[in-house]
Amino acid sequence: MKPFRRRCESGLANPTNPRWLTISRRVLSAIALAWVLSAQATWAAEAPVTYTVDLRDQATHLVRMTMSIPNVRAATEIQFPAWNALYQIRDFVRNVQELEARCDGKEETLLRVDLQTWRSDEQACDILELRYRVYANEESVFSSVLSDQHAFLNFAMLCFYLPNERGRPVRVKFVLPEGWKVATMLADSPSPDEFTAADYDVLADSPAEAGEFKEYSYEQDDATYRVIVDAPGVDYSANRLLDSLKKITATETALIEDAPTPRYTFILHFPRQGTGGMEHRNGAAISFAGTDLKTNWPGLESALAHEFFHAWDVKRIRPQALEPIDYVHGNDTRDLWFCEGLASTYQELVLLRAGLLSRDTFYERLAGEIRTLQERPARHFQSVELAGREAWIEKYPDYYRPDRSISYYNKGALVGFLLDLAIRHASDNAHSLDDVMRRLNVDFARRGRFFTRQDLLAIIAELSPGFRELHGFFNDYVSGTRELDFETYLGYAGLRLVAHTQQRAAPGFLAVWGFEGPARVESIEPGSGAEAAGLERGDVLLEMNGQRLRGTPDDAIARMKPGQEVRFRVRRDEREFTLKFPLGAQGRIRYRIEETKNAGALARRVRQGWLEGTTSQGTGAGKP
Repeated sequence: MKPFRRRCESGLANPTNPRWLTISRRVLSAIALAWVLSAQATWAAEAPVTYTVDLRDQATHLVRMTMSIPNVRAATEIQFPAWNALYQIRDFVRNVQELEARCDGKEETLLRVDLQTWRSDEQACDILELRYRVYANEESVFSSVLSDQHAFLNFAMLCFYLPNERGRPVRVKFVLPEGWKVATMLADSPSPDEFTAADYDVLADSPAEAGEFKEYSYEQDDATYRVIVDAPGVDYSANRLLDSLKKITATETALIEDAPTPRYTFILHFPRQGTGGMEHRNGAAISFAGTDLKTNWPGLESALAHEFFHAWDVKRIRPQALEPIDYVHGNDTRDLWFCEGLASTYQELVLLRAGLLSRDTFYERLAGEIRTLQERPARHFQSVELAGREAWIEKYPDYYRPDRSISYYNKGALVGFLLDLAIRHASDNAHSLDDVMRRLNVDFARRGRFFTRQDLLAIIAELSPGFRELHGFFNDYVSGTRELDFETYLGYAGLRLVAHTQQRAAPGFLAVWGFEGPARVESIEPGSGAEAAGLERGDVLLEMNGQRLRGTPDDAIARMKPGQEVRFRVRRDEREFTLKFPLGAQGRIRYRIEETKNAGALARRVRQGWLEGTTSQGTGAGKP
């Protein structure tokens, strides 16, 4: 919130004057904020809310929960989140059952206010105790699971909270099956299997892993990095994993010039199938298919680099629109182009600068991102800002149709690359996007402040006053749908984008993939081999050529030749069967990035600085 400033304009104190009304609202908002801060300070001084998490019913997938709330006022509201982690309303209350309440040991009936909310009786309690069970059977880092092998817990899916007292401190106690141990991003306490959080928001952002996991750790730049691995039956190299992590964490902390937290925890799942990553303030939870570790180690490194960069971008360097967190209705997510897009930008730059990615591969990946955007007609009407705002409807698979949406990850990353080149060009390579991130970290994250678009623009303008097109850049490429000018911005680094048409295999159908799958056929091309074989809209694609599908088959088909036979295992209603047909042919524009000969001195400096993370001010670790 911007500070209130007294103004002395004529007629300003007139209640009918719109400007007076605006300032009155600001005064009221300031008073309300002061009340909330005062109340939170009072709550923080009170005894903490305690949650006991009993994981001994693995066979039923039911987590037995006890919530003990001291000093409960009359008619206190208790609420359960409707969302967390994914930007999707998922109604976690659907998994809550057998809710019972006791006020100072006496049974109490809670009034159901709405789907997520209950209210206690019209009397205060020294201790209000809630007992209930939560069904946890979703193997995903975005969800929670309790099985005979392990437990992974996102606490927003397990824990009620006090919507009017979210600032109260929290304690969490675990009751574990014999032989199990627990690791969490919560703070330790002197008691074993007990942990603490400053408030509910910290609790919701600190998942836990329980079971017989492997644990590794290393020290780097005054921080401890814990690596928790659940990988039953999967062969992986711990030494290779730690080597990759050390290079990534060292490169990113040097880039920001800051270690995000004294202890950072990676929780890694290597299941037989399934991928995903979720950032948290003091760690990251990542699932990566164990079957892909030997063939796609760079894919794992990309996930590690992306999620670790979130320790700053979104978790500390945080847009104002995401605060305060609304667990029932969600927040305004128009800034996901920055939160997720720039994390994708830096995922690639970090791997390159850490020596985990070659220059040629970096160019190849960048060209691939350009192709991905250019193949989506929705780019003509959906801005990257709007794509972020509409993240809440990504749970519908048909939203992913190329003529319906673009990805804020994809276009956001491209905007990040071009913005970096623009800042370097306008400042004679004296400053870069790295400097912008460092300034946001110092001026906002370290001070507990949240930034706005105006704050971001002001920092960029200060670092690169020669960037005269700055506001136009944001209006055209972030808020607008103007085609990205790759020729100009890549040219700043002595690079050029080369396009050529290539004949490639065509599937003859369009498949879409929701956030967690499966691949579902959305449309069939008339006259195609897919149509002749009997593939229908709505069919679920389970396997392709004997391999389980973990996404749409587009990339795999792109590696095949026209006329080559493809075989799909299909589920339609309650039946499963196999279809096979020859692939068609179509022309597809492919892109590559080339370094231009005889590039000017500034372009060469920009290119070198961009790829190596340096500027003319220093080696890249200096403060702007």
